[in-house]
Amino acid sequence: MASSTNDISSVNYRRKFALVIGNGNYSMSNCLPNATNDAKEIVTILKRIGFRIYENEAKLNLTFDLMHRILSDFVRGIKQTDIVLFFFAGHGIQWENQNYLIPVDDFKEENSTQKYSLCGSDLRRYAINAQHILNEIEDCHPFLTLFFLDCCRIYPLPEKKNSRGDSINTLYGLKSMPARVGSLIAFACAPGTTADDGSNGEKNGLFTKYLLKHLQTPNEDIEKVLRRVRIDVMNESNNQQIPHSTSLLTYEHICLFDGRKESTLSRWSPNGKSVAGGNGRGRQLNQLNNPCGIFVDKNENIFIADCSNHRIVKWNLNESEGTVVVGENGKGERIDQLYWPTDMIADGQNNSLIIVDWGNNRVVRWWDQNQQDILFNNISCSRLIKDRYGFLYASDFYKNEVRRWMIGEKWRGRLVAGGHGQGNRLNQFNNPSFIFVDKEQSIYVSDCGNDRVMKWRSDAQKGVIVAGGNGEGDHLNQLNYPEGVIVDKFGQIYVADCNNHRIMRWREGDEEGEIIAGGNGKGEEMNQLAFPKGLAVDLQGNLYVADSGNHRIQRYDLIYE
Repeated sequence: MASSTNDISSVNYRRKFALVIGNGNYSMSNCLPNATNDAKEIVTILKRIGFRIYENEAKLNLTFDLMHRILSDFVRGIKQTDIVLFFFAGHGIQWENQNYLIPVDDFKEENSTQKYSLCGSDLRRYAINAQHILNEIEDCHPFLTLFFLDCCRIYPLPEKKNSRGDSINTLYGLKSMPARVGSLIAFACAPGTTADDGSNGEKNGLFTKYLLKHLQTPNEDIEKVLRRVRIDVMNESNNQQIPHSTSLLTYEHICLFDGRKESTLSRWSPNGKSVAGGNGRGRQLNQLNNPCGIFVDKNENIFIADCSNHRIVKWNLNESEGTVVVGENGKGERIDQLYWPTDMIADGQNNSLIIVDWGNNRVVRWWDQNQQDILFNNISCSRLIKDRYGFLYASDFYKNEVRRWMIGEKWRGRLVAGGHGQGNRLNQFNNPSFIFVDKEQSIYVSDCGNDRVMKWRSDAQKGVIVAGGNGEGDHLNQLNYPEGVIVDKFGQIYVADCNNHRIMRWREGDEEGEIIAGGNGKGEEMNQLAFPKGLAVDLQGNLYVADSGNHRIQRYDLIYE
């Protein structure tokens, strides 16, 4: 049982121990394609925030016998001082005031040739009682128990009718569960209702989608995290799905990890892997030529500004060739052509691409082969980005400024950084390139010619130097023609230090940065880079680099130490 004290200092340094199960490949009932994705991605997030995972992996598509054995083994490993988390995605149902989690072999064997779907009376023998799991965990007296069930999808029990022909076992969702002090139970939806397994290309159930988003929020109370999940699920489902939680936690503020501590632990594999290109310079579908800007969508598809091939290429996850999505008509100035594209945004909401057509001094919007628009013309736009409010920011390489537009506006936009001529003062730039905008609308700019990265707060009259600024060089307090820049949720700045062939991480206020990729001289080995440009991060925290001189995109996998 958890202590009633409100001092949370003892929470942050306890062992965090989790079992994550995803059942999707059911032998008799409806398969759930997203359940295994849910489990695997929950494990990724839990590892990132310091959890020890049972057998270091998500347990997927478990039969009854295997699920029972794993649960028993997991419970035996719990210590009284642990923060314990159990997560299940799959089919679940209530029957006679009990909740059951369904293994993938959801049948009983009557003989060697016939299989029968579980009836309500079979659930006690062939399914897992959720309350029993919770009770067994709580009987170990862990410090805290967190019990997450994303299993309220519709599970079709064989229909059973009474003498009047009425169905008597059509029960959906789960019933509420009692908990002891020190426990929190979270359902994907309200008791007696069903949850969305995800649609329209989504790879996660609706509840888990937002749990993944908010669970890694640093220094956030877990009950506040679940309230945010509930609001997002309700908004997306138009109030058709309402996540439900029961909490008997006694601490006033329980966060699952200390963000300041976690921020220093992020490391990436020293060797990258080529996920696009890497087959020499060329125009074949397995080749790139001077890739610049990159954009990674929620499904880990990579959109690449293949600059010297005058095209935009899309590489799907784990494919050996890309697909040309813009630029099949060759280099040119027609509306259906590109000339030295350097950056783009994949606008999923509008199913379009917004492209920096550098050589044609314009920004274009590409819907498909039959519909293209010019958003801005006569602009030496170098790079662009869109913020969470829908504003579009563009850096002007020769005018040494950054302007902001609302898409659809035809005027020059609002000046938000620079605009005082070329120079090295704090209100000037010298050929600005990549830009990043955080949730507070602060703008980070790679000030290439000044070998520094600048941060301009919203409505500021001048910027501050947050990386480099000590002249051209290869020391840890210097940069040499910085290009791509991104900022993580902790405010740490990642810079493609182009002419030093390395990726640097800086914390605002630090005198020096640290090398997180490359830094082994110019080269084409897996631990080397050659003139890196664009940067991107996927939902799992893996880092993508446009390794321009090697005509490839490198991915560095996140390692939580």
